[in-house]
Amino acid sequence: MVDDGKAVLLRTAADVGKYYAFIGQALRAIYDPAAAAQLPMELLDSQIDQIRKSLAPVLETNHVVKQNFAQIDEELARIRRAASLNGERQKAADEAQRFGVQIQERAKVVSDLVALFRRL
Repeated sequence: MVDDGKAVLLRTAADVGKYYAFIGQALRAIYDPAAAAQLPMELLDSQIDQIRKSLAPVLETNHVVKQNFAQIDEELARIRRAASLNGERQKAADEAQRFGVQIQERAKVVSDLVALFRRL
């Protein structure tokens, strides 16, 4: 039973890390043409959706974390919409870069936790 709990904890933490990595990649695609060329947006969106579905049962247990993830999703969608507007492209790129730094910091923290959980 303890090993099952550890496996769930490790899998959940790894999925959260993947979520942040994919969000970061989506933001980079807005301000870095080379990043945009590496992975088609449709495939990236598919990966983000798959991770969201994987995390859905766990997020239902904590509404604060669920709301935080929803806010991240909304912010990404807002920045993407702004990036598609002619006069807002540069402003959106700047926002994507700033928000990307925050997401990258979260990803680092989760990555550290995953590394620690693997040693338990």
